[in-house]
Amino acid sequence: MKTNDYLLLSGTLAYSLLFFEQGSGINFLIFNLVIVALFVIRSRELLVTKKWLLTASLCCVSAVGIVLHTSSLAIFANITGLLILSGLSYNIKTSALFSLLFSCYSTVSVFIQITLDAIQRQSNRVKQASDKRSYRVYTILAVGLVALIFFALYKQANPLFAENTKWINLDFISMNWLLFTLGGFILVYALFYHKTIGMVEEWEQALPITLLNPLTTNVMRFEYERLAGVLLFVLLNLMLLVLNFGDIQTIWFNGVLPKGVSHSDFVHNGVGVLIFSIIIAVGLILYLYRSNFVEVKKSKALNTLIFIWILQNLVMLYSTACRNHFYIHDYNLTYKRIGVYVWLCMAVFGLAILFWQIKKQKSGWYLLKTNFGLWFMVVSLSALVNWDLVITRFNLSNKPIKEVDLFYLVHLSDSVIPDLIQVVKNKSLDEKKETGNKAYEHYYGNNYQRDFKTALTEKITHYANNRHTGWQSWNYRNRAIDEAIVKLTTKNKK
Repeated sequence: MKTNDYLLLSGTLAYSLLFFEQGSGINFLIFNLVIVALFVIRSRELLVTKKWLLTASLCCVSAVGIVLHTSSLAIFANITGLLILSGLSYNIKTSALFSLLFSCYSTVSVFIQITLDAIQRQSNRVKQASDKRSYRVYTILAVGLVALIFFALYKQANPLFAENTKWINLDFISMNWLLFTLGGFILVYALFYHKTIGMVEEWEQALPITLLNPLTTNVMRFEYERLAGVLLFVLLNLMLLVLNFGDIQTIWFNGVLPKGVSHSDFVHNGVGVLIFSIIIAVGLILYLYRSNFVEVKKSKALNTLIFIWILQNLVMLYSTACRNHFYIHDYNLTYKRIGVYVWLCMAVFGLAILFWQIKKQKSGWYLLKTNFGLWFMVVSLSALVNWDLVITRFNLSNKPIKEVDLFYLVHLSDSVIPDLIQVVKNKSLDEKKETGNKAYEHYYGNNYQRDFKTALTEKITHYANNRHTGWQSWNYRNRAIDEAIVKLTTKNKK
């Protein structure tokens, strides 16, 4: 057997032991450490590669986020990180973006790849000493599997045999376990037998990071394009100047929204359009600064106009952040409003990278892959934050109970249960129960013709019925929930 085969079996065993009939918890962190260790065993050179070490660290960071609060964001970030890590382990020169794409391709086509690899191995197999060891391993595995099957049959056929062998606990072996383990084998196979699309990989490796030397042909064409770019960004800067002047006058100095404009129009609808306008302008910049164009004479005017445009966009993004701040202050925090901050921050980072790209004459590919790497880093680090708790605690502290949308908080993850249990003790809750149902019916329908305590009780019951008790599923969130429920139960008994 090849080294990869041993690593594949080890990864499959770890997957089966850690995840079968378990929830999300410390099993993710252990699995990530196992996979990282197996990649290092296969190639020690990875330990001296900064890009690979950073990706492996981000995988572990998102896994720690799962241990802390098991959010969907942390799980998404961790799975994405493992896919990227698999691609980088195969070819460290591949960008994070194409590593993810190739890993997804490997996962989707894994059945075909397993079949082709099996045929290839069979056709290339020769009788050597190494093959004798392979046959020995395969023989042991086959004998062990057959022995387990007969052991299960004899236990069912003879009660006395079952009594004498009851100390051998193989209850975990079932059809569900076998299918689950097979699924783990397929997933781990895609990680360790990474496949790429050769033509795409060669094309990606040939993409330049910096702009190429200028050509001497089509100089007149480039001059006309430069002139068009100058005129375009003069107009864009003038429009942004008017836009920013209005924002500065109404928001920065007065701290209020214009009359007749709602928060939703000014934030949710507006931020999407602003981000889209930035993307369009960046696309035009990438076209203008394609290979050779940057060296055309008299491009300093265009550079200056674009730098001014970037600066004005930063002012515009800050104004949008102020609007979102007012929105949150008046109507509390939600995931969409957090998302606005995330989009604005990423737009700021993107503009900073764009400035650096133009300043250092980098290519458009440099801008794209750097932005994707930054996105992956932000998502992985964000996995450490329990956003459900952030929303719940902010809303409960920002407004009186009667002005808080408690049913929105109930619909967040189970991590908010301890904080919502404390809400039950608030005397203002009785006032909300008398006046709140009609308002909630407008937003949530007839399903909410009940009080907050009933909704919370149903949430706690659902959590208790679906609680995984295995050590593999341990996480800090469940521990905090269990302690809060125990305190509540003990108090009710008294």
